[in-house]
Amino acid sequence: MEAAYLSSSEAFYPSTPDGDTVNHKQAILQSCSSLQRGSLRNPSGLTSDSVSPPLLFYLKDHGRCTTRLAAHRALILVGLWGQTPGNMLLLERCIESLRIVQEENTNHFCLATLIEIWQSRIRPVFQAIMFGFHDVSELSQEVFSPLIEDQAWLSKFTSHARIVLGMITEYVSENPTQFTSDENIFTQDSQMWPPLRECPILSALVSKLRPVKASSVMLHQIVAFTFEMSQDIDSISSAVPSLSRLFSIGSLFSEMPPIPKESFEQRGLIDRAIVERAQNSSSNPVIDNFDCVRDVELVGRAFLLDPKYTKTRYLIEMIRQGRDASINDLVGSSSGVLIKSLFIQEVTQILCARLHGTISSLRRTKHYRSVVSRLDADTCNWVKEQAERITTKDDVYTPVSLITTHSLILRVRGMAENHFDSEQSQSINSLSRISETLLKAVREQEQERVMDL
Repeated sequence: MEAAYLSSSEAFYPSTPDGDTVNHKQAILQSCSSLQRGSLRNPSGLTSDSVSPPLLFYLKDHGRCTTRLAAHRALILVGLWGQTPGNMLLLERCIESLRIVQEENTNHFCLATLIEIWQSRIRPVFQAIMFGFHDVSELSQEVFSPLIEDQAWLSKFTSHARIVLGMITEYVSENPTQFTSDENIFTQDSQMWPPLRECPILSALVSKLRPVKASSVMLHQIVAFTFEMSQDIDSISSAVPSLSRLFSIGSLFSEMPPIPKESFEQRGLIDRAIVERAQNSSSNPVIDNFDCVRDVELVGRAFLLDPKYTKTRYLIEMIRQGRDASINDLVGSSSGVLIKSLFIQEVTQILCARLHGTISSLRRTKHYRSVVSRLDADTCNWVKEQAERITTKDDVYTPVSLITTHSLILRVRGMAENHFDSEQSQSINSLSRISETLLKAVREQEQERVMDL
């Protein structure tokens, strides 16, 4: 509504001389009339589903308070959600309002609103999730315990909580001193009516605002992110030793120790997140960027992982899922941001698993057994050993066409040039010869079958 009356040609300011014209007086009288109110409910720019009183549409200059109105909406919505926490739509609408508040991301009331919502509504729930209800007097265990056990509710809540923490992180990073001067729109000489007055609710939130520590909000965000991905509190505790100091009333305002350098648990959490991202991107026919793992990469940097690790592991996982075609261009353009040794080593093992599966399948088919006899026995044994080494795990490798596999082998061979020693390069070349032989032989067999028909 606020955006509509800022842009509509029908909106005007009723207390100015321009608002005293006959047509404008009629418009205001009609908008106040209970009998004719519906006729002016949708001036240009106002959506048809709005049920707001049309009179507000004519208070044009009050549109300068859009972000403050959104802050109030967010506070009201999160309060309603606190009364009916099962209704996640209220929390979702609150997040939407906070995105509008962020448009004035340099003003105190933006951070004050975010902190109030985090401290009063979201933080206590996260504290109960991580440590139980014994120190969380703000919540009713009877109400929230069944919700926390509901997987769908828990996933939505952690996602919304992470978004709020992300907004706080963005504010702190853009305003490191957290000392900003709000635009003074209340004391300017103006003919506006009703006159604008400073909001006591937002002013009270600003007055009690304390400096947020960047180290703390980042740590909270990392924990929220890793919990969203794994929901494994024991793994998170191992990866973040200072976990017990988080999610208390004053934790956001206290300095936190740095996270220990890369550990096995931290890498495991990152790997799990990457697998989840790869699975969620399966509906995209073409992926030409790493946007879907950008937040994973940020957490990886906090864990002091090599910045190239996340991108490398994501491409490996996509290949493991048989999505070579989707990332073909991305692999070609990303050579400089990959850990080549890791990529080549892992993808080579996946290729071995694929070729071994193809060879085993051909051996079971009488018509194609002659194809297998053309292959080098030593290389086939090596392929089998490599395949069995990785397929003893829980990994599942999606079957793909022999043409796609051969194309990937050629790309890996090109990347491995001048990178590996002669023995490793020879192994990759052997894979290339096997796939080429298989591809050629299968095509010949198919042509013979067609001719026989």
